Amino acid sequence: MRTTITLIAALLLAQPSLSAVGIVVESKIYHMPGQGPRVEVNMAFLAGTMTTVPNTAGFMQARVEAITIVEQAGAIKAFAKTEVLGPERLDSLQQDLIHQESFQLAPGTYELVIEARDLNSQDTTVTRYRVPLAVGAQAPGVSISDLMLAERIEPASADRPRATGFWPVPLLTDYLPAAISSLGFYAEIYGSDAAIGTDSLFLLSCQIEDFEHKRIQGAFKHIQRAKGGAVVPLAVEMPIAELGSGNYLAVVEAHDRKGTLLARRELFFQRNNSIRRQYDLESMGTIDLSNTFAGAITDRDTLAEHLASMRPIADQLEQKIIDDRWKDRDMDLMRRFFYSFWANRGTDPEAAWRAYAAEVVKVNKLFGCRVQKGYQTDRGMVYLKYGPPNTMMDRMNEMDAYPYTIWHYYRAGRFTNRRFVFYQPDLISQCLVLLHSEVPGEIQNPRWNQVLHSRNVAAPNVDPMKVDTQSGERANEFFQMPR
Repeated sequence: MRTTITLIAALLLAQPSLSAVGIVVESKIYHMPGQGPRVEVNMAFLAGTMTTVPNTAGFMQARVEAITIVEQAGAIKAFAKTEVLGPERLDSLQQDLIHQESFQLAPGTYELVIEARDLNSQDTTVTRYRVPLAVGAQAPGVSISDLMLAERIEPASADRPRATGFWPVPLLTDYLPAAISSLGFYAEIYGSDAAIGTDSLFLLSCQIEDFEHKRIQGAFKHIQRAKGGAVVPLAVEMPIAELGSGNYLAVVEAHDRKGTLLARRELFFQRNNSIRRQYDLESMGTIDLSNTFAGAITDRDTLAEHLASMRPIADQLEQKIIDDRWKDRDMDLMRRFFYSFWANRGTDPEAAWRAYAAEVVKVNKLFGCRVQKGYQTDRGMVYLKYGPPNTMMDRMNEMDAYPYTIWHYYRAGRFTNRRFVFYQPDLISQCLVLLHSEVPGEIQNPRWNQVLHSRNVAAPNVDPMKVDTQSGERANEFFQMPR
């Protein structure tokens, strides 16, 4: 997983020479009651930019010298020099080396400087990294530390001490490819003891929201009860294999027992993970619908109606499933298919459904008739599938023709300049049916004009022929030259 991240993380750096060690750095600020801010500097030395040589035991090993300096107004306020050793291996394969330095600093503005040198290389080139570092004081009331994305979360130990008992292994990137199937979150909550009382219960939540609308994404939410304290840690690992491509926020919130928001912390990340959900029972059975728009639907008939309205844009397999669910009305299967259907159509399934539902309401008003809802009519289905036509020519009162309308699309799906002819053969129901279309896969009838004008005189000839009437000429003109 680390080697996958390496290629992306390297793009964030100023490109060093080929012999320099590649490095990615982040800093996180935490607070220690009675002692002040603690700055953790996390760094990754990138695989492929270091040299591995046999150590004294004969194992292949990378060795990097890391110097970390915190400066303020030209004076050194903190300093660390460490030899970072890679894992001992029998081969020359490499992985990123993760290293961390921690400093207690007073609130203020600093410069963070890091120098890295490959101790196994004859080349003495040094990679230098310099960035401003702002350290703030602990906010009054309930507050949340910087949020860390973690590759995994391990227990603290004597070698890796942390007062909260957790040791998060930092994930030094905000770009998450499909290879990352699990994501850790670590944060510390401060001041809950003073705000709600020591040992009083409150709620902590960790969730993934879409960046654009800040809506919780499906089941990607963790809630836990915590007791008030000076420092309350939150360490969560969440499976994200089902999180599709998009821009997201990792969010930590603290709420009191009444649900009032006490504090919130956000962190942006980007996901690249194309998902096509399968419709078999085994695949759909793994979907957690908690906190989703699908899981919120509790009325069986309403959900069945939603599924039926999706039929115009469904493929053949999906249409078969919709028909089956309409018959059995199995609530769980309907919910799972409903969610999967829209998850396959965008990174924001709920937004995709709501946009489509608004169009269904529109076609029900425009094209509904006594025996059919708008989405069940031919015009409604074409409208939902291809959108509104660019022109509509309605001819409902031709003397020698059935009532008809001709729709023209500049683009219908992947086809351009296509027309549809609908007509009303029963003269009663107001439900116009599709007579002819130029879109492959739709009904095609080269005798459409003859059929339109067979209202008074039958046209037994099966071959297309010119309708030699003024009305027939007009219909052909409207078809050839939409307006």
